[in-house]
Amino acid sequence: MKKIKLTIWGIAIVMAIITVAVVLGNASDSHKAKYNTYTVKSEQTDNFTGVVQADQRHAVSDEPKSDDETLASSNVRNGEEVTKGQVLFTFYKNMSSEINSANLEIRQAQLTIQQLNTTTDKNTDYQIELAKDQEMLSEAQAKLSKINQEQNRTVLAPIAGTYFKDSEGRSFIYGTPIIQGNVNEFSLDKIKSGKKVTVIKNNGEKIKGTYSSKDKIPYNNGAVSYYHFQVSTDETLNYGMHVQIQNSTRGYKIPKAAVKSGDTVYVVKNDKKHRRVLDLTKYDNNYYVKKGIKAGDKLVLF
Repeated sequence: MKKIKLTIWGIAIVMAIITVAVVLGNASDSHKAKYNTYTVKSEQTDNFTGVVQADQRHAVSDEPKSDDETLASSNVRNGEEVTKGQVLFTFYKNMSSEINSANLEIRQAQLTIQQLNTTTDKNTDYQIELAKDQEMLSEAQAKLSKINQEQNRTVLAPIAGTYFKDSEGRSFIYGTPIIQGNVNEFSLDKIKSGKKVTVIKNNGEKIKGTYSSKDKIPYNNGAVSYYHFQVSTDETLNYGMHVQIQNSTRGYKIPKAAVKSGDTVYVVKNDKKHRRVLDLTKYDNNYYVKKGIKAGDKLVLF
């Protein structure tokens, strides 16, 4: 009889435990389900690639133009910075006979003018003859100047930049380093001149940049059109460096229904909501914030 009673009591206790567990479980599930939440997603960014190139490039040459011309001096080294108008190369060509001939023409014109000026009758014929002789003198002087320039020819830097001579012997002046990227027609509206961007160098370092220009005409007009765009930076980057370009984001998106009193949200942790005040920016029907929450946070919807 005692054994039967003990068995009955045991069964009763087990049933009670099960009942309590069910009730607590239901209560817990009810507690977990009482918040309608929104899960914060990762920030959405527009990413493009680019390579550092010169904003302009001009060819220069240290090669003589003819067999009788020689390179007299080279005033620049490969990779050297130059200023606009700087003398890069000078050439010499022996033109002494041409110079002597031009000097003789000048002397003859001067003597003719001197002789003409000895006349006392400064009539109309005198004025006409004087003008003709002065024109001949001017032409002879211009001829001599041109010969001198040809005899001592100089090559000047057409722009400020970097002088570089490639393996094939071609020389160029490269202008200011800028980042050039490519974008298709579907993302062209994301490139806005003057808009700030983040430039990620090939070593992972991040620097600030700005969209400086974009093409109006595509350089490739196939099934999909492609356009060039340029990004300028305060930091001078090396020619040929490949970089990543990220448009600045508005931050993490928060739906309007998750915001209370204009700046407050409630984050659910361990089945409890916690008040958090954020520096929010409103755009269209959503809010955005750059810090104070992270991707994966659950916000209470009201």
